[in-house]
Amino acid sequence: MIAISTAFKKALIAVSIGDKKALKELSSNCKHAENILPAIDELLMSLDGNLSENDSYSLVIGPGSFTGLRIGIALIKGFMAGSGEKKLITITTNELMAYTYTKKFQPKENFCSVIDALSNLYYVCEFSNVGEKIGQERLVDGNGLEKIKLLKIGLSEENAPCDEFIEPTAEDLIELSNILLEDGKLTRPENLVPLYIRKSQAEASLDNKNQK
Repeated sequence: MIAISTAFKKALIAVSIGDKKALKELSSNCKHAENILPAIDELLMSLDGNLSENDSYSLVIGPGSFTGLRIGIALIKGFMAGSGEKKLITITTNELMAYTYTKKFQPKENFCSVIDALSNLYYVCEFSNVGEKIGQERLVDGNGLEKIKLLKIGLSEENAPCDEFIEPTAEDLIELSNILLEDGKLTRPENLVPLYIRKSQAEASLDNKNQK
């Protein structure tokens, strides 16, 4: 399994072969597009594996950085193109946040994950106390966020108005990926698309220009 997240400022990369795993996190100062492939090669070498032997991939599809999501999608599509029958797991950013939170805090109540979408907008999703999704990822404004009467969790790298803050790790990513793989929750490669929810700033600006 090779698992990747480029949805956050920090890129998460993990490789597991049998019961062995290798993990790496790239800081926000690092150009992800240029450094992810060398990082994957490094992790594979540390486990005496190679890319051709890998049989499954996992990717965080968003919401998150538009550029980061495109990098991750292009990378996985490139890996899977013409490589035979490979398994694909897709995870939303909110789902990974929920896994990290329940693993660390073992909450007794339902909660809501919150991602700062800027301009007083937020990506949110509700979960049960054991991390099961009970809502859908959606976009709300500040007023809409206040109306959600659940404990709110956010990312440490952001400044969203939340009660608790977490920082998903590469280990969290590979653990959740393998759980979903064992449960058979697969995505067909042709259905691999980023979860944007909202338009990018460039698309929004173009729409505004066309409406004038």
